[in-house]
Order: sequence, then structure tokens, then C-alpha cells
Amino acid sequence: MAKNFLIVLVLFLAFGCKKYSDDDTTLYKWNRDLYRARVHNDNPAMFYSKDPKISGNPDAIFLSSDYVILTEYRKDKQQDSIYKASGRMQVYKYEKVDN
Repeated sequence: MAKNFLIVLVLFLAFGCKKYSDDDTTLYKWNRDLYRARVHNDNPAMFYSKDPKISGNPDAIFLSSDYVILTEYRKDKQQDSIYKASGRMQVYKYEKVDN
């Protein structure tokens, strides 16, 4: 009985202390830029990665910029969402703004 109690206690502590990525409630201010891929005659208009290092990419066309307040998790979810929903044609580039 004591052995089972100890096992349950250890499992409870192990899973109770686990931090999930969406548990972070710290809000940050982000500068969010939206880019679109350039259309080519022989290739589809798409980014091959949602990597935000697109400033040196000549195929990236700047569309808009705004400021948003998000957690790291929500920022990553939005970045994945626009990339997938646009068929890999649009990406968000985020830069953290110091308050």
C-alpha cells in the first residue's frame, strides 16, 4: 500500500511540475510584419520555410506592419497559422519591442 502511494505521489509530482508551452502568461509587445512571396513564371509563389529571416530574401514583398501584444506561444501559433492558411504564400516576421 505504501509503495503504491509513493508511486502515485512521484507521478503526481512529475506531471504536476511539467510546464506546457501554452502556460506562459507573460505578454510581450511585438512588431509584426506581413510578407508575401513573389510570383515567378516557372515556380509557384511560396516560401519554403516559415523562418522569419526574410529580410535578405529578394522574393519577399512587404505588405503591412502593426504592433500586437501576445505571449510567445500565441505568436508561434499565429506564425504557423498564416503560413498554413495562405498556402505558404505569406509569413509573419515578429520582432520583440522593448517596453
